[in-house]
Parts: sequence; structure tokens; C-alpha cells
Amino acid sequence: MNEENTQTQSEQPTVGQILKNHREQANVSIATIAAPLKLSELQIKRLENDEFALLGPITFVKGYIKNYCRELKVDSAPILAMMPAPPEPTKPANMQSFSRRTEKEASDSRLMFFSYLILAIVIGSSALWFWQNATPIEEQTSKINVANSIMSERQAAQPSILQQQQQAEINDESLLESKDTLETSTSSEAVTETAPITSNNESQEDASSTIVMNFNGESWVEIYDGEGEKIAFGVKKAGYIMTISGTPPFSVVLGKHDAVDITLNGEPVDVSAFPKNRLAKFTLPLAE
Repeated sequence: MNEENTQTQSEQPTVGQILKNHREQANVSIATIAAPLKLSELQIKRLENDEFALLGPITFVKGYIKNYCRELKVDSAPILAMMPAPPEPTKPANMQSFSRRTEKEASDSRLMFFSYLILAIVIGSSALWFWQNATPIEEQTSKINVANSIMSERQAAQPSILQQQQQAEINDESLLESKDTLETSTSSEAVTETAPITSNNESQEDASSTIVMNFNGESWVEIYDGEGEKIAFGVKKAGYIMTISGTPPFSVVLGKHDAVDITLNGEPVDVSAFPKNRLAKFTLPLAE
């Protein structure tokens, strides 16, 4: 029974064969029927050979068959009924836009995090450098005042020590004179020897120099004395008058030299020859 059904199905002509039989019965060539259908001869052959997959979607193929039958004045309904059902449309793949957007947002978040982290490191490093290199003006001023007071105390203590030394020398000389007087009492004339006294205080004062700086504007200053000791450092505001003493020559660095009036031992110092808006480095007294 099954073999008979199979033979019947195999002997049943296909859609392409039916179309070709109608065309040949109407004595119409492939080129003749292809012209009004606006199809190529190759497309007509594929249609008659049941090569529907090469002609495009099934909807287009049914349209070709319908027009083919209309040209041959054949009913297209039974022929179209033999066409296989169109395949079910495949389900679209799951959209990945949301996941891609989430992944992109995560990537952007990581990028922003690293950007902010690098920015924070740069700002922190700059703040640490500034904090290490910048001393508050009040602290700088207090250090300078303490240094000036220590120097004043030393200078005040030096004369007293020198006076004690001179007094001791005078006492020693008096004892020597008394001894010489006793030894030469039989002589008609007493010889008194008096050794000259050297004033170490005057030599100390001659070796020290005083600098007075009147700040007409805010400026940074750094001063070392002849012994290499830093005696001034920091930023001074406008109106500040700084008086320091020490052993010359002095090594001076000024941030804005044109905003500072300088005197050395009461004599004005001309620093106008240095270029403006640049650090002025010079030695006091100025070399001629």
C-alpha cells in the first residue's frame, strides 16, 4: 500500500513541470514568456526546474507563478496550492544591546575611577611638595626674630666678656708694676711699663655689618652670612622692615628685588641693575 502511494507521489508532476507543460502546449518559447514577465531566461528555467530557492523569497516565487499562468491563460490557484508552505520565521536572537550597554557603562566607570585616582595622586603630591617647601610666614618671622634676639644677646654678652678680660689684664699689669716698683725702690726713678690694650670689642664691631631691608611689596628673601649660616629666610609682606647683623660677605637672594630698599651699614644698596620678574642673586657688599 505504501509502495503504491510512493509511486503515485513520484509520478505526480511538480510545479515547474506543470508550468513547462503549459508553456510547451501553448507553443511559447522561454524568451517569449520571459519578456512580459520582465524576467531573464535563466530565471524562467529555474522556475520550471523547481529551483525556487535561487529565485528569492517564496512570496516572490508565487508572484512569478501567478504572472506566468496569467500569460498562458491558465488558472494559477491549483498550482499555487501545490507550493510548499513558507518556512516559519526564525526567532530573532536575543538582543545584546542592554548587556553591551551595561558592559560599556562598567568600562566607562572603571576608566573614570582610574582617572580620578590619578588626579587625586597628582593633587596630593603637589600639596605635599608645597607643604614641605613652604613655611608659614608667621613661623618664618618668629624664627628670624628668635635668631635676631640670639645674635643681640651674643653681641651684648661679648662686650662684658671682653671687659672682664681687659680688667684681668689691667690687674695683672698692676701686679707686675707693683712688683717692679718694689724691686726698683732703691732707684731714683721708678720705671712704669704700661702695655697697650687692644680693643677686641672695636675689632668685633668692625667685622660685623648690618643690613636693613624695607619691603615695599611682598617678596621672598634668603640671606647667608660670611660663615655660611642662614640668618634670614621666608616671605615678607609689604611694610615689613627687617634688620639683621652678621659677618660679611652676605649671600642674598630676593624674589622681587625692585620691591625692596636695602641699606648696608647705613649706606643704600642699588640693585636696580638686576632684571625684573626674576630672582636676584648677589653678594653684599656689591662687587664693583
